[in-house]
Amino acid sequence: MSRGTGRTDAAAPGWTVPLRRADRPATRRLLVLPHAGAGPGTYARLLDVLPPDVELLGVTLPGREHRTAEPPGTTLAATVSGVLGELGRREPLPTVYYGHSMGALLAAATARVDPARCRALVLTAGVPGAEALDLPVALDSPEGLELMFARHRVPMRALDTDLAHTPEEHRLAHDLVLAREALLAVGGLRLDCPVTAIGGRDDRLAPAAVVPGWRRYTTGPFRHATVKGAHFFPFLPTSGRTVLAAINEALEPAPLGAGPAEPAGAVRTTLTGAIG
Repeated sequence: MSRGTGRTDAAAPGWTVPLRRADRPATRRLLVLPHAGAGPGTYARLLDVLPPDVELLGVTLPGREHRTAEPPGTTLAATVSGVLGELGRREPLPTVYYGHSMGALLAAATARVDPARCRALVLTAGVPGAEALDLPVALDSPEGLELMFARHRVPMRALDTDLAHTPEEHRLAHDLVLAREALLAVGGLRLDCPVTAIGGRDDRLAPAAVVPGWRRYTTGPFRHATVKGAHFFPFLPTSGRTVLAAINEALEPAPLGAGPAEPAGAVRTTLTGAIG
């Protein structure tokens, strides 16, 4: 079984891409890290309603969107280094990282390497490390990888281009390998930035009961909500509004200083109104 030649040079351009045209100079930035198999363009419509002074910047892994010509497959180190390298060449702005599912793990891993760049994390449908999965075998074993593929209903043969049913399946298979690496890497994560973690009540891949486990990864304020929906709840109207409210709250400067972890009044109302 071949994983291809998709090891990506961290110096190569294209890790980050604007998700909308700027109508005015940006004063804040949202870095969007998508779920396995997807590119950041998937989130453009969801996030387009954010204020126009927010720069939407998406992370693109090899093999999708403007990087379609590249074979999928990369490492956590290459991803983090590539993203941070490109952020370093951009205008410094207060930046919130938003990650969904695998993107939540990548967001946390990136924040750990350069915590000064990240003012807050908003994580949806993210499993807080390998231990939270409570698997019958070690995730870092061959059997653990097989089980992870089975959980996502992806055959391991899809790692080989010639054996994958579709390019999408091939891309997803390589992203699952990256997601496993990230799950194992965040176990010792310690941050001091605010973290908001949101889970879906009917999510089988990132069960709502494990999502509050992100609390132990930060000494900063922590907020948590459980909303209606399964794994892709951010794309549901009501639950999507909860996610947007959390992102807006994280982007505001006032709640991000030292203080209680409870959200401010307006966002607290929005969050609790969507829980059910």
